[in-house]
Amino acid sequence: MRKAIIKKTMITLVILLLVSSSCTKQTSDAISVDLQQGNNDLLYSSFVDKLDYVHLKAGKECLLTGIKKIYFDNDTILIQDSRNEGIFVFSKGGDLISHINCRGQGPEEFLDDDAVAVDTFRNIIYVYDMMSFKINRYTYDGVFISSDKQKFFMRDFSVVDNKLFAFQPCINKMYKRNGIWSYDFGTQKDTTLLEHKREDELFECRSTYIKQINDTIYYYDRNNDYIYVIENNSISTLVKLSLKQFIPISVRKVAAPNPNELYQRAMIFDFCPSNKQFFMSYFIFDEEENYYRYVMMNPKTKDCSVFTELVNDMDSYVVSDPKIFCINGNTWCRIVDQEENSEIITLQILCLKD
Repeated sequence: MRKAIIKKTMITLVILLLVSSSCTKQTSDAISVDLQQGNNDLLYSSFVDKLDYVHLKAGKECLLTGIKKIYFDNDTILIQDSRNEGIFVFSKGGDLISHINCRGQGPEEFLDDDAVAVDTFRNIIYVYDMMSFKINRYTYDGVFISSDKQKFFMRDFSVVDNKLFAFQPCINKMYKRNGIWSYDFGTQKDTTLLEHKREDELFECRSTYIKQINDTIYYYDRNNDYIYVIENNSISTLVKLSLKQFIPISVRKVAAPNPNELYQRAMIFDFCPSNKQFFMSYFIFDEEENYYRYVMMNPKTKDCSVFTELVNDMDSYVVSDPKIFCINGNTWCRIVDQEENSEIITLQILCLKD
């Protein structure tokens, strides 16, 4: 009888240990995110110290229709237009300095400004044309400097210390290289930093892949919901997320999945890092009323909260676009809703709490 009790107790302890280790492993390896758990609004006042505004004087002749990327230099604001109208350069006071839109097939031209990067240290604008695999360099005044031909297709890129960091997040063997690599403009040599090796996943929700703070690049790998950090030509994992609404790999294998297979599934739409926290917005497929959910995470403590709306409770300016741009480790930026026929584009500057 005593042996039976001891045996039963030992079995119970083993089961408890297995359950405990499994839970610990899951908690330590990944942060669980359930986008249906958030019912509250994310208020500006909870993470923003103050709001400032910059008014860009676009004027009647300015063709700027929307903002895909934005860079802040000491005295300059550089904007990539969201509808292929090129790059617009403004002063900090909002005056238009130059418009770079050199369309054509000549050596100083590009067919499309598919991706843009800015070296704010050297004051150089880089424009990548996917059709020709060509990267052109220009000054802030729009003067052509030089051109480089790339061997591999990429979706986006950054430039740090005369090195290009290329990002090809799609897992598609047609592109020959999938992942992240660096390219040294001086030696013309490339180095692989990360490879995506799974079978083709043709479904793609194109949005934000990278954000940069000074010389640090953040990459959100939407294939696995990993956040990577690239510093000094090396890559490391910042955090792994376990998204409950993750789209199964079997669904991603086709470019246009059955809508029923995507229903209530989600994929990252945008993210923005800071010195303290990490903001993420996710797009939920076939959500009838609110397509987005917002997540605020502390990478150090692993604290994570989900919200249904992002609300400005600090003044009367209205911002409908969920996208947030990163200026630096303490400052973010959003685009205020523009009045019809207005010649002013207003940038809302979010000065974050310490």
